[in-house]
Amino acid sequence: MSPVVRCCDIVGLTALGWCRSMLDVASLMVQAVVLLIRPRALPSVAWTVLRRQILFTGVEAMPFAALLALLTAMMVVVQFQVSLTGIGQSNVFSQLLVAVLVRELGPLLVALLIIGRSGTAMATELANMQVRGEVAALERQGIDPLAYLVVPRLGGAVVAVTGLTLQYIAVSLVAGFLLPHLLLVSGAPDLETFVGGLARHLTLVDLVSLLAKTLVPGALIALISCREGLLCPVTVTAVPQAATRAVVRSITAVFVWDALVSAISYAA
Repeated sequence: MSPVVRCCDIVGLTALGWCRSMLDVASLMVQAVVLLIRPRALPSVAWTVLRRQILFTGVEAMPFAALLALLTAMMVVVQFQVSLTGIGQSNVFSQLLVAVLVRELGPLLVALLIIGRSGTAMATELANMQVRGEVAALERQGIDPLAYLVVPRLGGAVVAVTGLTLQYIAVSLVAGFLLPHLLLVSGAPDLETFVGGLARHLTLVDLVSLLAKTLVPGALIALISCREGLLCPVTVTAVPQAATRAVVRSITAVFVWDALVSAISYAA
């Protein structure tokens, strides 16, 4: 086989693998949504798992998300203020905050945080359950693994990504207002100017884009991680490989989705 044909083979197989993965994720999402709109179809213990998932994925990650927002404000917002004041363009400060923090950095950094902190945990936990035969045991007992294992993690991830993104944006904007004053940066806006600028540049498109960049990535992270865990081969050495695939595919899916939403929102 020639190198060109071999290269085409590799590219084609990779593309087919990604397409198969996305179709599986779409199928899981449809089934999960059907269960969510019929909550009585979920076992009662699934609600307990959902609450615990929100606690682990969202509540326990709040301190780190706040620290991340504070550090971002220190690195980005203060630099914006200093640079814009230096070139006499401080009037576009609020516009840049909306474009960078609300539209792009906030949703993306929180999604990466959830992937690294919870996506790996989901994939590893479900892969270990698959290896130990616990998933098969649930099926033998008449418990639907989708309702018991996937739906609570899906709900927890969506709630966590949405809540943490809102927290990140709030903390980074508050820090973005306070830090220039604390560091005595010249030309720092007063509160009325700062809030007025944010209100002037925040539009309905931004809010819709923010929802799209939180709800869908949260679902993608959970579904991809659960899929990789449940499809793990029954060998212990396959568990870390499943976690790695979950991380790589989740990051790829989130970046592609965010780029698509950004392109649509800027075109609108």
